[in-house]
Amino acid sequence: MKESRRRKDRETDQQHSSLPMELMMDIFSRLSLKSIATCRCVSKQWASVLGHSGFRDLLLTRSQARPRLLFACVEDNKVIFLSSPQPQSSSPTPPPPVAADYHMSFSFDHPVQDISTSLNGFVCVYTSGYRSVNAKKSLEGEELVICNPSTGQSLTVPRMNSSRMTRFFGYDTIEKLHKVLGMIWLQDDRTVDHQVLTLGVGGGGTTWRTTGCGVPCSTWQRQNICINGVIYYVARECDQMIVCFDVRSEKYIFVKFPDMIFWPVVLDFYGKLALVVLVSGIALTATSESIVMWVLQDPGRCTWSKRVYILPPMWKDVVDPREHLEIVGGTGPDELVMSPRYSSQPFHFYYCNFLKETVTRVVIQGMAFGSGRRYSIHTYLNHVEDVKRMEL
Repeated sequence: MKESRRRKDRETDQQHSSLPMELMMDIFSRLSLKSIATCRCVSKQWASVLGHSGFRDLLLTRSQARPRLLFACVEDNKVIFLSSPQPQSSSPTPPPPVAADYHMSFSFDHPVQDISTSLNGFVCVYTSGYRSVNAKKSLEGEELVICNPSTGQSLTVPRMNSSRMTRFFGYDTIEKLHKVLGMIWLQDDRTVDHQVLTLGVGGGGTTWRTTGCGVPCSTWQRQNICINGVIYYVARECDQMIVCFDVRSEKYIFVKFPDMIFWPVVLDFYGKLALVVLVSGIALTATSESIVMWVLQDPGRCTWSKRVYILPPMWKDVVDPREHLEIVGGTGPDELVMSPRYSSQPFHFYYCNFLKETVTRVVIQGMAFGSGRRYSIHTYLNHVEDVKRMEL
């Protein structure tokens, strides 16, 4: 039986060996991720083609041309990842429902506190909480786990030499490397000992190494984002400022706030950092009237531009009065995307076009999990699928 199986494998390899590598890659790149995973098991030659760096690059290029919406559904210490095609923009009439594809679920030792934006197909999950040891006492636990929803791979980031840490996830768009910026904070919440960890591919990673910051400052774990190779995070000082960390050069720039702003939301606004201030509170509701946004135009010169968006008259008629929405990004200078913070039936999100004064509701199917409980939902624009494996 085994000999017959090996004979069939050799025959399959011989049948496909005449096909050029480029043609095989092109054919495989048009398949779904689930089909690609199945094809890896067909023969050694297919597994070799699908593991080739050229194939991974081709698949990533095609995915970048067709970005998707990524949904992270959180319940305690579990995250379920789904994705769907990303509609281009709002339309005069409501579009048909969009189907979400299930990717993978991850379980962690501690409750999930936050999830980073999707960076070249990978997301960073921050967990913390208490766990029992020998049924006698409890210790505070904190982990940073890098997850690839497309492959199901997860990687726990090594801890720094301290129990009081803040760590941010970034991506170098030039060298195509993921990095983690870590810092230790003291009792007064001021950070010291800034370090960087480069995540390698195929065993090419390194250990934590020191990088100089020069300005010890306190920071919020959740108020950070990586845009075009720069990690931005909010520093809480008497003069509040944005710390800009260039992932490639590992250099810092410090930008003062444009105005007296309290609890801003950091946002990727069409490739630029934006600080969003909601006049009516920390979330958008049906009764909200306007959005104030400061966009960082030039970090080196500390120049900001202010935008005030008045929600269209139809806003209060389209949005459910019970909803609490967050702004998840912009598809252009006059259009924002808003998503509910919690699961609903059916789940949906909104395109708000301020130039056309339209609000479009887009329904996502396939996000009912049958538990009857509400999940917190993180929605991300422009997610791409990457099948590379990441190692330390």
